Amino acid sequence: MMRHVFGMSAEEAKFELRRVLERLGFQVKEMDSEILAEKGSKAVRISLKELGRSELNIPQTEVVFECEEEIYRSILERLRLSRMGG
Repeated sequence: MMRHVFGMSAEEAKFELRRVLERLGFQVKEMDSEILAEKGSKAVRISLKELGRSELNIPQTEVVFECEEEIYRSILERLRLSRMGG
């Protein structure tokens, strides 16, 4: 289980994560504050929890990944590239 804090709302984080998972070839199912994704024998479960706003008034969302570390790294790498316009 890996934790990460995103500087965005839970809805925005859910949208970005869904987009990345679909690009990685996963079949994605969204629930209220969770994303479940499968690709063959690989599975990903992502839980989102809004933490409020930072001192700079930026929304923060805690994201908990339950998956293989390789998949976790792939997701974060794709997010970094997409958020930087790459």
